[in-house]
Amino acid sequence: MKKKIEIAKCTLADMFSMNVDDFDRSITRKSNVIEARRFLIYYLVDDLSLKFVDVPKKMKCISTHASAIHHFYRMIDLMDTEETTKKKYLTFKNNLNTRGVYSLEKHLDKLIDQRKLVNWNIKKLKQMINEA
Repeated sequence: MKKKIEIAKCTLADMFSMNVDDFDRSITRKSNVIEARRFLIYYLVDDLSLKFVDVPKKMKCISTHASAIHHFYRMIDLMDTEETTKKKYLTFKNNLNTRGVYSLEKHLDKLIDQRKLVNWNIKKLKQMINEA
């Protein structure tokens, strides 16, 4: 289940032009991040049969099961009343099946590049310290 959740996070991050880390940061209130979180909660409960009380364990940004319940039922309302939300969710589900692993690999590549940059900066700092 953990792999499916990570693939879903990566897929949603691509769809909503956000960082995967935003799923675990409770600070942000950007509409695209909130919508992506709502999609993820709906996916966790509806498709992966996760219980509401277990959602906060999988998503650090959700503090209680009450927030998970709110987002789940809000998503149901939106899909009933807004065709665009329903289409976006179906696109997300389709992307999970077709591009899910690609999204995860893309995220891993980004993390590897960040690590290389940090290592390079550390190396330069050590050189500066040795020269001083």
